Amino acid sequence: MATFDNVWSWLQNNMKSGQLVKNWSVYHGYLGRTMTVLDVRSDYIKVDPPKAKNIQVVPREDFKKLWEDWPAYKSRELPRSAFLEKSRFITYVISILHYYEQEVVDNA
Repeated sequence: MATFDNVWSWLQNNMKSGQLVKNWSVYHGYLGRTMTVLDVRSDYIKVDPPKAKNIQVVPREDFKKLWEDWPAYKSRELPRSAFLEKSRFITYVISILHYYEQEVVDNA
């Protein structure tokens, strides 16, 4: 498994403004909604989600916290609810981490 720093670096270098990311969950797969990446910075990723009233700014730290438990989540050992205390941006982080894996791991 890649280190978080490698994942974040890839996201910083490869995600662009206007890029679409499908909302995804390990339990339900693609959820039928798509968010738009608006901005990618060293300390956050800004997204425009389909159901939210406002633009969401997702801190780097939230990605890091969820990445630590990513293998347990993907293997369904850890429920999504376990992330509630770590981030209020769970859907966006999970979807972007899944996007990363689809682009990097599955295409390797």
